[in-house]
Amino acid sequence: MIRTWLFVLLAFAATGAAAGELRPFTGDSLTQIQRQFAGRPFILTFWSLTCHHCAKELQALGRLSRNERKLPLAVVSTDTPEAAADIQAALQRFGLDKFDTWVFADAVPERLRYAIDPAWRGELPRSYLFDAAHRREAHSGMLGEAQIKAWLKRQRAGE
Repeated sequence: MIRTWLFVLLAFAATGAAAGELRPFTGDSLTQIQRQFAGRPFILTFWSLTCHHCAKELQALGRLSRNERKLPLAVVSTDTPEAAADIQAALQRFGLDKFDTWVFADAVPERLRYAIDPAWRGELPRSYLFDAAHRREAHSGMLGEAQIKAWLKRQRAGE
């Protein structure tokens, strides 16, 4: 099992990930994402292939991204790297394959959830709305399109 995880991580590292390619989400990935969005607000959303409400949220984000060409979004699947083909197919179906996309890459997912937020117990979908100073607002359950639009409007107004 450990060898499989090491192989998958090395394969990800060797290819380098461009937008739309799955990157391995590890203990320091949140820091990388925050650096990528330095000084800018962004949405970080966690989902799984087996989560019905996640699919609805991803569909809403996909619709929103058609009008919001520069939607500040990072999408993280809590599935395993072995499900990469299915994850990429789902992201493409929802129109989210052009965004920064990640997949949990730790044999102990609880360790990653704790690194992200010690209060997160694994419920999905789980989203974090980061303002420009990267203060975050955690949200468990489905974020609606109207909710996201209102948040984006507040961020543009500098709140």
